[in-house]
Amino acid sequence: MSANDGNGWRKAVRVLLCWLLLSMTGRVLAAQSELTAKDLTVLDNPRKTMMRDYLTALVDEQFARRNATLAKLKTAQDWNRHADVIRRSMSDWTGPFPERTPLNVRVTGTIERPEYSVQKILFESRPGFLVSANLHLPKGYEGRRPAVLNVIGHSPAGKATDKVQRRGIAQARKGFIALTIDAIGQGERQVPDYARAGRPPGNAHQIIGTQAFLAGTHVFSLMVWDAIRAVDYLVSRPDVDPERIACTGCSGGGMMTTYVLPFEPRITVAVPACNPNTWSHRVHANLATDHEQVFFSAFAAGIDPRGDPLFCQVPKPLQINATSEDTLNPMAGVWELSAWLDKAYAAHGEPEKFQTTMIQAPHGYNLEQRELAYAWMLKWMGGDAADNREGDFPVEDERDTWSTPQGNVYADGQSRQPHALILEYLQKHRPSWAPVESESDLVKHKKRLQGLIEFDLPHQPQVSEVEVKASRLSGDLKLTPIVLRPEKGIVLPGIRVETATAPARSPVILYLHDDGKTNLAQEAILDRLVRTEGYRILAVDLRGMGETAPGQEGKFWDFLAGKPIFSQRVADVLFMLNWLSQPQAGADGVTIWAQGVSALCAVLAATLEDNVTGLVLEEPLLCFESIVTVKVPAYRHKIMVPGVLENFDLPQVYQALAPKNVTLINPLRGGGVPASEEEAGRTYRAVTEAYELLRRRNCWRVFTEVDEQKRAEGLLSAFVNASEDKQPQER
Repeated sequence: MSANDGNGWRKAVRVLLCWLLLSMTGRVLAAQSELTAKDLTVLDNPRKTMMRDYLTALVDEQFARRNATLAKLKTAQDWNRHADVIRRSMSDWTGPFPERTPLNVRVTGTIERPEYSVQKILFESRPGFLVSANLHLPKGYEGRRPAVLNVIGHSPAGKATDKVQRRGIAQARKGFIALTIDAIGQGERQVPDYARAGRPPGNAHQIIGTQAFLAGTHVFSLMVWDAIRAVDYLVSRPDVDPERIACTGCSGGGMMTTYVLPFEPRITVAVPACNPNTWSHRVHANLATDHEQVFFSAFAAGIDPRGDPLFCQVPKPLQINATSEDTLNPMAGVWELSAWLDKAYAAHGEPEKFQTTMIQAPHGYNLEQRELAYAWMLKWMGGDAADNREGDFPVEDERDTWSTPQGNVYADGQSRQPHALILEYLQKHRPSWAPVESESDLVKHKKRLQGLIEFDLPHQPQVSEVEVKASRLSGDLKLTPIVLRPEKGIVLPGIRVETATAPARSPVILYLHDDGKTNLAQEAILDRLVRTEGYRILAVDLRGMGETAPGQEGKFWDFLAGKPIFSQRVADVLFMLNWLSQPQAGADGVTIWAQGVSALCAVLAATLEDNVTGLVLEEPLLCFESIVTVKVPAYRHKIMVPGVLENFDLPQVYQALAPKNVTLINPLRGGGVPASEEEAGRTYRAVTEAYELLRRRNCWRVFTEVDEQKRAEGLLSAFVNASEDKQPQER
């Protein structure tokens, strides 16, 4: 028997003894450790605003640069060049559009009224992808008429909403041909799976948006293409004057009116309502937004997507239609944007073509706002601007506006779903990874992956400042508070747990948990790990967790600033590993014990740092692809890595970690439910093969659908593996 065989035999015996001990002390496993959450608390007061303050400072810094750029623009040519920069950037962020294909327009019904008619329309913006619409046609007019594209915000009824219908009817009564389309997730385009899950229509954009980001595309790409094809339909009509087309909408419709301008030069007049603003003011107001309205690293590029696309309309007529009581769009942000647009129009010598209106009213397309919009359109597209009164008239029942029999384009498989388009994109852009058939293949694999992670998850690991405070005793345990400061404005509170007689150097467990480090007090295994196995445990809160929660994940400031909180947390783990590699940390190897999203941060960081002995990951995501393939994912804000699936997925990460000890306990599918043994085996087949190639199959283990007792057994045996398996096995 070789020495290595002896090590393996002794380790197997110890693991068996651990299991026997655990099986005989089941009641103990249900108990907590002797420590309390208070014992593991480090800061005098929670830093509840830390992430908000940090991101606000970052955004302020980026907006100072953006404003300095705008201040240098003096001539019409200067502003035109800046508009071109915005167009190119928006195009890059949105991705390439598909080829134009036949619209296959169908009129499924008509409503006749004395002054106008309403056609119920379906068209295909992409093959098999239906857009439901109402077309209001004026009566009593001859020749080509000006047209209006009405785009809508978040509303279950979509185009049938009372205020939306009133726009279309009033526009037709004033001689406009008015086309109103349902946005993805609204009206007849609500996705049944999301509705059955009890989710409001706005969440459709969050769900599809998350999946699109991970796949490498953008939900806005789907939405804006619908609007572009709607303009295609309008200009194809013989009764529409292609030189006189307006676009207007409120809230999410105001967003689409703003965002379509860099892509659609055929729009003559634009009237975005209750959306254009300045993101710096929205950040200071602690406001969030939806996935379709954000673009990765826009602020870092000097572009504010909330309002800057409007520069692409200059010098054509533009009215910002705002309200003073709009809680989603601060007045100061409207007026700051308006001041920049005043300069742009003045530089072109056409200041009269821009105006900002602001009435005293809450968020919405209120009557006075609509009448201001009618006056603006009449002024610039022909008609009497004084004839802007809406008048009183009935609207149709929602069912009567439907373009489909059941009020849903997806019923009976009539239309492809947006999820299918995301899956199609994923299939076309999935990266190719060569099979790992030798150790040299594995080395190449790891090097390639490290480069991709460094590209996708920008980080700056460096030892900045670590404050080790005075220790205190809790029984025979020594607790040492540690405050890590990886960068200005960020503190990572941690606490080191060890026996009072621990040697200067010990194996370290770095403990990370989504609920914060105080969750360690719930772990009955803590005493065994410290007292019997000789571990020193360093429990730390990643930024925006535990004592520094909340993390501001759903605000998207981090995304717009080009520093996703997920990648910031990966950098936090790298910072900790960097510090633990220093002699003064006294770490004789590091095993990471992490849960949830923290587990993903840990595993990505571990591929870039050699001092990680092993990983024990609880409830980690099975793979990024599982978020995209499931219909309704559970992850929508905390894991935001744009385009990750165009580069790699978690199986490639675990392959690169071979032959390190890696234990997964209860990996979760994208829907938030535990993966089965069969599914995990299929997902990680290439990982298993990599470990087998190195004859270290026992160092890769996945426990699926385990109860608390089995979890404890898996944890303890994993830490025995990590602490004892320090020599390579005989080859």
